Amino acid sequence: MSKNIKSTAELSLPEAYEIEYSESLPDVDSLGIVLRHKKSGARICLISNDDENKVFYIGFRTPVTDDTGVPHIIEHTVLCGSDRYPCRDPFMLLAKGSLNTFLNAMTYPDKTVYPVASCNDHDFANLMSVYMDAVFHPNIYKYREIFMQEGWHYELERPEDELKVNGIVYNEMKGVLSSPDSQVFDELCKALYPDTTYGRSSGGDPECIPSLTYEQYLDFHRTHYHPSNSYIYLWGDCDLKERLEWMDKNYLSHYDAIDVSGTEITEQKPFGGLHRERAYFSVEPGSAQGERDERGYLVYAAVTCPSGDPLECIAWDIIGEVLIGTTGAPIRTALLEAGIGADILAGVLDHIRQSGIFIMAKNACAEDGEKFLSIVRDGLSKAAGGMDKDALRAALNSREFAYREADFGSTPKGLCYGLDLLQSWLYDDSSALRYMHLGDCYAKLRDGIDNGYFESLIEKAADPQHAVMLSYEPREGLIGEVEARLAAKLADFKASLGEEELRGIVAETERLREYQERPSTPEESQCIPVLSRSDIRREPLPYSNIECTVGGVRAVEHEGQTAGIEYITLYFDISELPQQWLPHISELCGLCGRMDTAHHSYAQLTTEIKLNIGKLSLSESSYLKEGESDSFSTYASVEISCLEGKVREALALVREILTETDYSDTRRLRELLAESRSDVQSKIFSRGHSVASTRALSYFSRFYKLSDWNSGIGAYRMLEAELAALGERGGEIALTYERAARAAFDPERLTVSFCGGAVGRAALEESIPGMIEALRGYACPPDSDGCWFDGMEGDILAPCDLCEGFAMSSQVQFVAMAGNMREGGIRYRGSMKVLENAINNEYLYNAVRVRGGAYGVFCRINGAPGYVYFASFRDPRMTETEHVYLGAAEWARGLDPDEDTITRYIIGTFSGIDRPLSVREKAARSMANYLMGTDFERVRRERHEMIDTTAEQLREDAAAIAAATEHSFRCTLGNARVVREQGDFKNIVPLS
Repeated sequence: MSKNIKSTAELSLPEAYEIEYSESLPDVDSLGIVLRHKKSGARICLISNDDENKVFYIGFRTPVTDDTGVPHIIEHTVLCGSDRYPCRDPFMLLAKGSLNTFLNAMTYPDKTVYPVASCNDHDFANLMSVYMDAVFHPNIYKYREIFMQEGWHYELERPEDELKVNGIVYNEMKGVLSSPDSQVFDELCKALYPDTTYGRSSGGDPECIPSLTYEQYLDFHRTHYHPSNSYIYLWGDCDLKERLEWMDKNYLSHYDAIDVSGTEITEQKPFGGLHRERAYFSVEPGSAQGERDERGYLVYAAVTCPSGDPLECIAWDIIGEVLIGTTGAPIRTALLEAGIGADILAGVLDHIRQSGIFIMAKNACAEDGEKFLSIVRDGLSKAAGGMDKDALRAALNSREFAYREADFGSTPKGLCYGLDLLQSWLYDDSSALRYMHLGDCYAKLRDGIDNGYFESLIEKAADPQHAVMLSYEPREGLIGEVEARLAAKLADFKASLGEEELRGIVAETERLREYQERPSTPEESQCIPVLSRSDIRREPLPYSNIECTVGGVRAVEHEGQTAGIEYITLYFDISELPQQWLPHISELCGLCGRMDTAHHSYAQLTTEIKLNIGKLSLSESSYLKEGESDSFSTYASVEISCLEGKVREALALVREILTETDYSDTRRLRELLAESRSDVQSKIFSRGHSVASTRALSYFSRFYKLSDWNSGIGAYRMLEAELAALGERGGEIALTYERAARAAFDPERLTVSFCGGAVGRAALEESIPGMIEALRGYACPPDSDGCWFDGMEGDILAPCDLCEGFAMSSQVQFVAMAGNMREGGIRYRGSMKVLENAINNEYLYNAVRVRGGAYGVFCRINGAPGYVYFASFRDPRMTETEHVYLGAAEWARGLDPDEDTITRYIIGTFSGIDRPLSVREKAARSMANYLMGTDFERVRRERHEMIDTTAEQLREDAAAIAAATEHSFRCTLGNARVVREQGDFKNIVPLS
């Protein structure tokens, strides 16, 4: 058995493969082996280690020459059934019935990747089998309806009806292109790489998608989905020999190698200088703000290096951070002081053939384009003459800390490393493992700080031969123009058709509906082997909460192997403060560490933080109390991650930030509040489903009302009002934030959470008393005299019986509905989580995504509080989706799953519950349950209830959905015309 091997000699390599090269990978404690399949030419990369969370992907080079989105449509459609798995949607069978820790597929500008992950060997084999069969033997050649459903189709139910276009990818991309934050990068790549795949929309332009024919789509699959054009990756503690033999026998040996040079990724020839480009995005008519429209984007970008060079890519990332990205960075400061942009961004354009850098001013005026360019170029020229070495070390420290920590949240780390490999492997077969040795790069870059390496890079780029200046400008009613153009085109097309042709489209519409509604045969439903309930761990993992004191302060310690990293969080209980302070404390958390203190300018402070602290973040969080529906506690928290030798320095900086920040600089305050508003605005367009569902819940929940104030539409309105008032009432607003800090950071309400080693604990014990003393001298009760609380009078968390539609410049909707099952006297039990899985992956998926064309939809049954809510995203419909939500209870009442089906429901439910967690995540989960007062016996009981769920219980649980939807609240964010004409709302609010 070839598991966790340390050398190629241990591999027992099957005869069908040959080793091209292998390398020890000390950064990830692994062995890397690059193979070639002799017969088919497939490339394979094996990363062998002891990680139980095994990862597989197969990827293909998929460059495009047009904007029809053909690789994106293929990514969707190959997962709609295959020779070995003929059911209509094996992907959803896996989603609702596998223990996967990752299950998805992604289309990039130059590649398409199909990754899966699981800790269960049997499950991992199932996932690999479904994905390999999907890419090589999909049903797309048998059923044209798959292309119609996922890509695009004409929709006409009766000859006299209006002709429409629908399709899941079509609607997904309407949503993507309704977000200026997404569009600006598409426009930038079009400008910077016009003659390459990066100058096209691999996802698809909705105006171009309907020009893609079924045959063109099949031809793309035939050309690109061959083992010779593939990149296969395996990570973790699995039997590599067995997996290689399986791939050879079932797939790779069936193919002969072919010439795939036609899929190679080409480079853009340099322009020989700077190109100026202009593009437009849509805003609502009549939404212009004053003479200067400051809703645009100004972007400078230049090609800097090949993607395969990680040293230069990291170096440019650090340069961008030091010059633009960091608080107080020189180019950032110069732009803000010149009044250009509310938010300044910088970054590296990576994961592409030619990497580049970009500098962006968001919420800027097009008239300032030349001034913007002059400031950027001047800043780069000055930096080429010498950079701040401490700032370079600080940025380098921060990035190296994140690399060494390797905490990728819920995404398997093996997948993150595997996708990074494609930054070199996709373009150079000889360098597949280059991005697994970044530790060496950081060592070289540390030396480069003193030998002028960074300055030499900037000098080469100061007068680039390949650069773009993009002005991305708002245009009123642009989406209306697009809609009118489409309507006219469809009307003309329909008018050109004869009766027989119209009947043909009606028949196609009906055939698609029949295909979508055809029930699976028993053989199709069982084509993927089902795991057993015994594959699920019956007992929940215990929380690690050890109550103690540290430095005389109440504390909770969490056990875990942290490899020399200390995780410390300070929790200040602010639950008893007057309500109007809570949204300001939430915003205060974004100011702390980014304004001057008594000892450091904000630029100096940023450098000190990055030199001494791996990660520092402040936030406001609320925790529902055990057994309560809407009673919660709220905390201002300070989260610190640092090396064990830096605990004293880290806490000294935190003490300075909490007790010595100067909030009186109203100019700086304006910059930060404008940046925060920009972030919330981006969230509204990119994650409208989250914003809409939070808003719907806020109509009856104080908990969610506070969430809306802190990060939703309430936050956006508060920030708009503050920014408008800063000119005349800046002193009051500054005083409000200072008083908020004094009220929030009260040492008498402090609890310390920590996870680390003995060295870090000793430093914590030593440092806490000094912090407590400083806080006692700073904190005071809340005093609102002279403060700014406009629009926040009375009970700001009081429920309000609202039903709102927010009219935006968008081509799609985000449709939310929420209610509380406790209204019907229903109490939560574990089987309801299984019902949630069934509703999501069968009822809603088929009704809203498959038949309705929305990109996504979900239901959540939120445990003990009793909250039930639905939300769709990138949805072409609104009222129809609401009717689907209202029908969920009736569907659940009719559930009659057999044993295999209900076992799939249960297994899929635990896929989301039992994901592996990092040490930091385990500590945070334990602490959250401590703050909520979670009853572990209840957790155990509900887990058992999930595992033991019966069909009868699922039908009974339909009452929870019925109780919530019978007394429901609605909120939709979406197309202004749809919201105004189709919505039955109490309030319709323009949102721009």
